[in-house]
Amino acid sequence: MTKPEVRSIAELAGVLAVILTLTCGALTWLSPNLGLGLFGVWLLGVSAIAFFSYRWSRMIRQRLAAIEDQLRSARLGQADYQMTLNDEGAFSALHNELFHYVRQTEALREDLQRDRDQLTVAITDIAHQLRTPIAAATNLSELLTTANTAATREELLVQNRRLAQLVEQLILLAKVDTHTLSQRRASVSLDTLLRASLAPLLPVVADRHVTMKWQVAPDLTVNVNQRLMQEALINLFKNTFEHAPADSLVTVTAAATAISTIVTIINEGPAIPEVDLPHLFERFYRGSQSAPNNLGVGLAIAQGIIAAGDGRLTVENETTGVSMRVEWFR
Repeated sequence: MTKPEVRSIAELAGVLAVILTLTCGALTWLSPNLGLGLFGVWLLGVSAIAFFSYRWSRMIRQRLAAIEDQLRSARLGQADYQMTLNDEGAFSALHNELFHYVRQTEALREDLQRDRDQLTVAITDIAHQLRTPIAAATNLSELLTTANTAATREELLVQNRRLAQLVEQLILLAKVDTHTLSQRRASVSLDTLLRASLAPLLPVVADRHVTMKWQVAPDLTVNVNQRLMQEALINLFKNTFEHAPADSLVTVTAAATAISTIVTIINEGPAIPEVDLPHLFERFYRGSQSAPNNLGVGLAIAQGIIAAGDGRLTVENETTGVSMRVEWFR
C-alpha cells in the first residue's frame, strides 16, 4: 500500500499515465498507421513517468527519514547536522530550523540539569547550616534547670539570633540565585550609602581599635537599590573588619570615571591564600581564614546584589593587605 507521504505522487503518476494512454489511443484511432510508433511513445512515456515518480517518492522518503533520524538523535541528546543535507531547498531549511531547535533544547536541558544540581547542593547546605543552631537550642532546652536559667536563656537568645540571621541570609541568597531581586533604583549619595552600611559595624570597629581613613567625596552619587546595596556593602565591611588586625588601618576611597563609579575598601590583613581566591564568591565556601561562625554566603550575596545592580565586585591581594573593589557602571 502506498504510504500517505508519497500517495499524492502515485496519484499524479497515475493521472499522467491515463492522460498519456488516452492521447495515444486517440491518435492511434485517428491514424492507424502510427500505431506501432505511438505504442513506443506510450511505453517510453509510461516508463519515464514511473521512473521519475519513483525517484521523487524515494527522495521524499529519504528526506523524511533523515528528519526522523535528526529528531531521534535529539531525543538521545545528540545534536548533529549533516552538511550533505544542505542543498538550499525546503528540506534544507527545515533541517536548519530543526538543528537550531535541537541546540536550544539541549541548552535548556543542560540549564535544567545545572539548576537541579544547584538546588540539590543548596538544600544540602541549608540543611547543614540550620542543623547546628537547631541542635544547640535543643540541647540547651534539655539541659535547662532552675539553677542555669539565666545563662541558658542568654545562650538560647544567641542561637535564635544566629538562626534568624541565617534564615534572612538564605532567603536573600535564594533571591540572588533566582534573579528576583528588586530592580527599583534611585540616585543615592555614595557617602551616605557607605556610612549607613558601616553604622551597624561601628561596635566592631571600636572593639578592634581600627582606624578608618575616609576618602569619599560628598558629591558622588550612584543609581542603585539603596536597601539591597546597603546589604551588600555591610557584608563587604564585615568581611573587611573580620580580617583586619587590631589597631590597623582600613581605607575607604571612592572615585568617578567616565564610565563608572568605583569604591575601594582596603584593610591591612593577611593575604588571601591563592587556593581560596577562585572560590571567594561561591556559596557556603569557607576559606582557611574564615571565622568559626562564618556562614560562607556573605561575599556570594554581595557579588549577586552588585551584579544585579549593573556593577562588578573584585577582591585582590595588595602589597599591604586585601582590597575589595566595587564598580558601578553608568
